Amino acid sequence: MSLEAENWQRALVYGLGISGKAAARLLRSRGVAVVGVDRRSFQDLDLGDLADDPGVELHLGQEFERLPIGVDAVVISPGVPPDQPLLQAARRAGLPVVAEVELASWYLSGPVVGITGSNGKSTTTALTGDLLRASGFDVEVCGNIGLPLSACVEGEAGRIFVTELSSFQLEGIDRFRPRAAGLLNLADDHLDWHGNQDAYFAAKKAIFRNQTADDSAVLNADDSRVEALEVEAHRRLFSRTAPVADGCYIEGDIVVEVVPGEAPRALFSRDDLTLEGEHNLENAMAAALLSRAMGADGSAFPAALALFRGLPHRVEQVGERRGVKWIDDSKATNFAATLRSLEGYPDGSVHLILGGRNKGGDAAELSEIAGRKVKRVYLVGEAAEDFGRVLAGSVPYEIAGDLGTAVELAARKVVEGDVVLLSPACASFDQYRDFNQRGDHFQQLVEGLHG
Repeated sequence: MSLEAENWQRALVYGLGISGKAAARLLRSRGVAVVGVDRRSFQDLDLGDLADDPGVELHLGQEFERLPIGVDAVVISPGVPPDQPLLQAARRAGLPVVAEVELASWYLSGPVVGITGSNGKSTTTALTGDLLRASGFDVEVCGNIGLPLSACVEGEAGRIFVTELSSFQLEGIDRFRPRAAGLLNLADDHLDWHGNQDAYFAAKKAIFRNQTADDSAVLNADDSRVEALEVEAHRRLFSRTAPVADGCYIEGDIVVEVVPGEAPRALFSRDDLTLEGEHNLENAMAAALLSRAMGADGSAFPAALALFRGLPHRVEQVGERRGVKWIDDSKATNFAATLRSLEGYPDGSVHLILGGRNKGGDAAELSEIAGRKVKRVYLVGEAAEDFGRVLAGSVPYEIAGDLGTAVELAARKVVEGDVVLLSPACASFDQYRDFNQRGDHFQQLVEGLHG
């Protein structure tokens, strides 16, 4: 634990979602009083034991700008904008302002594998956890994928903490140091939050900030912005397109690992991977290198990959009727993710459901590939009209407005061999709580068609 945290008597936790509540419980377990702040009301928060804890002072239902007296530090949850007046006041007062993952890292009794990128984080995190477990390691899979890192502190020593990290979480790190860290790719995303591409990329690159030559950095050699990064850690590259000097690449159908001064060795084959799409091959390669960095010998990788069935709402086939496949890719919340999904289908076969709340990307990126892959587009959500103007002339489209109408329209127009793909390239918050709720609704609608 850091010296600062050892001296904390009272800490403010900003944001009482899943991560904030876990941070508050961790602080309370260490004897630190907590001031919890959230714009949501008590009725909208499931605070559980925190609501009755005399060591927790709650300020709910409004925006707080004044820093409470006697606070030694601030812990921020993912999703709290860094420019909030309360945070600015804390920084002016010289108080530590740290992310929940930073706080948790001070208490961990085992090494961290950190995984970030614009797309593929959750799948790669889950894959890395499976590869390490199959190799005999005790693993916690946590972070942005589900269970907060703070909730995993208690337990057996020596566990490996395989942690998915968003740009929001990485903005608030100070000394957080993963033993192995992976940056999968960089694409325009969350520009509505970070303000510009440079700020977003800087947040992602922070995952390597505190690494040393004793640590490993796994980088995508096929993404020029990622490959060009200078890091202190041992660089290991993965590539689908060309050999690398240190890392892994594809040779025929075999993923080959190379280490300078050693003979190449096979890690796994394409046939071992049940997930479709070249992007999932990249995810598996990254997961393999991260696992190797933690000491896995690789012998268990083929069997573990063969058992992995993927995560919900990520290019997930949820129905097939009369030769038409229905695919839920609700997790595709930026244009790069949608482009990667489209590449996996035959030209002219896709009925694409697109739209929601635009996070600042450029819909023009879709025009070229949509003209080749997409038969028709059904636009939903806040961005529908804007996307229609961009796509006009490149592909036929309809303004559906909502998901139910889009599914109904697509069902009328599909023929055998077509694919209906929900891959929105947008956030869901205009019409849904999150991408999971959007994907669940899509699956219910498809089930209704097939019932």
